[in-house]
Amino acid sequence: MSFDNTYNVLMASVLMENVNTRVALLPGGFKPPHKGHFEALKHIIDTHACSKAVVFIGNKDRDGITASQAEMIWNIYGDNIADVDVDVRISEVTPVKSVYEYADEHRNDDLFIGAGVLDMRRYDWFKKHEDEYPNVSLVEIPDQFGRISGTEVREKIHNKSDDVLEFIPKLHDHDDVERIAKILGLR
Repeated sequence: MSFDNTYNVLMASVLMENVNTRVALLPGGFKPPHKGHFEALKHIIDTHACSKAVVFIGNKDRDGITASQAEMIWNIYGDNIADVDVDVRISEVTPVKSVYEYADEHRNDDLFIGAGVLDMRRYDWFKKHEDEYPNVSLVEIPDQFGRISGTEVREKIHNKSDDVLEFIPKLHDHDDVERIAKILGLR
């Protein structure tokens, strides 16, 4: 076999190789996103070697926290996750519907959907149709900090309580924590 032919065969095999992107999907209300959410996303990424992540945010406000605020905070969190592209999206309908739509549109990627133990049932359809979605895996998020109540966090924000910052993850840059405090109206 000549060099040119060998080169062409090799390049064709590389280009035709089926290399799936491994994507972490994390849907939720995230009003606001807290350290439990941040660590949940990192858990999915780390345990499944994901090179990309998509966070789907609920579009409804909760007790004065908006989807836009949640998006800004998630963008800061994404900047604090090394070597992974974190795509933050506000869902048009619901975060769960967004996951199903994403799975339909990305059948060639390996998808890892994170959910708490109480939310796993929302994705039973994937289990029932695993022959159609062999690329979808459900990842139960471990309870890392005890249950963090979004209602409690929002109450602390409403009262401008400084101890609300204990719900913010440790980030590389302390200025990021201050930016989050401003987004939440604490500064």
